Amino acid sequence: MNRIIKRIGGWGAAVITTIVLAIIFQTQNVLARLNEIGANIGLPERLSMTFYDLQHLGSLYGIFIAIALAVAFLIGGVVFRFAKIGRPVVYIFAGSVAMLVMLFAMKEAFFDVHLIAGARSEMGIGLQMLAGGVGGWMFAWISQPKTKDLRE
Repeated sequence: MNRIIKRIGGWGAAVITTIVLAIIFQTQNVLARLNEIGANIGLPERLSMTFYDLQHLGSLYGIFIAIALAVAFLIGGVVFRFAKIGRPVVYIFAGSVAMLVMLFAMKEAFFDVHLIAGARSEMGIGLQMLAGGVGGWMFAWISQPKTKDLRE
């Protein structure tokens, strides 16, 4: 029972971590592109827009992230069981790939349009994958068994 609670808690922490980082990265990426075309956006506006996106984009984007990470971590658990390579590596990779697959699945589902404006470039997609990777690391860290038993 304790293992299940640790995994659910790890998944929840991973989802929150990924949501926060993904939204911060996407907002700052969009604002950086606006700066490139001459918009003058100061620190107060950057912070205000970031908090706005966390409040409003976070709930919808978070649903997609939660589903993507749940699937990725389930698959990652199976991979770890057979491959016996480091848990953090498996879950970091799973979180990163989950974000990549989710972004392209959203694009396909929504008429070939990237809904996340900060993920319309290679840099933006890479930052979203980084957020997923950090979430994967968070999951591996929190859900780690007390003993170093590879069978979990």
